[in-house]
Amino acid sequence: MTKLIAHLDGERIEIDMPDNEKILYALLDEGYDPPFSCQAGSCSTCMAKLVDGKVTMDECYALTDEEVDAGYILTCQSRPLTDTVEVDYNV
Repeated sequence: MTKLIAHLDGERIEIDMPDNEKILYALLDEGYDPPFSCQAGSCSTCMAKLVDGKVTMDECYALTDEEVDAGYILTCQSRPLTDTVEVDYNV
C-alpha cells in the first residue's frame, strides 16, 4: 500500500491506495472529485504537481518534456513507485 496525500480544492486528503492503482482512480474510489476528462493521458485535465515521492506514467501525450521535468504528472496515468506520494491539484 502507498500513502497518497493530495491537495484538492483547498483540502488536504490522505488515503492508502494499492501500489498498482492509478492516482486518479484511488481518489475517485474514495469518493473525491478530482478533475479529469479523457482518462487516456491526452488532455491534461487531471494534471497535478508531484510534491513528494515518485510515480511512473503509463502514457503521457498531454505534457511537454519541460512540464514533466518541472514535476507535473497526469494522475490518470500515474502509479506510485514510493511508499508515499504527494500531489497538488491546486497549481
